[in-house]
Amino acid sequence: MQFKQILVAAALAATLGACSDNAQQAAQAAADKAKAAAEATKQAAQQTAAQAQAASASAQQAAQQAKSGDMTGAAASAQQAATSGQAAATSAEQTAATAKQGAADVKEAVQAADAAKKE
Repeated sequence: MQFKQILVAAALAATLGACSDNAQQAAQAAADKAKAAAEATKQAAQQTAAQAQAASASAQQAAQQAKSGDMTGAAASAQQAATSGQAAATSAEQTAATAKQGAADVKEAVQAADAAKKE
């Protein structure tokens, strides 16, 4: 009888260990997804910032050219600023979408980790 109890206890310990491993793997997957989402959002935000900076520089150049009377150059710089500004706006939308998708991925991974803990 005692041997049977030891076998049952060993089986129970193995089952609990497997659940623990599943929970650890799910938690690691959640952490990996969070890190990947943060990195993707960071890169998208950096691209947006660079495009916004380019738009600002072009707008400043247009203002300087207008002050100096170079209306042709000012118009070209203003057009370039508008183009860069539009690219920055599009990039900002992509950054927001990337952040939203990342948050959804992390939420899903955390739910999977919680489910693995409960098993």
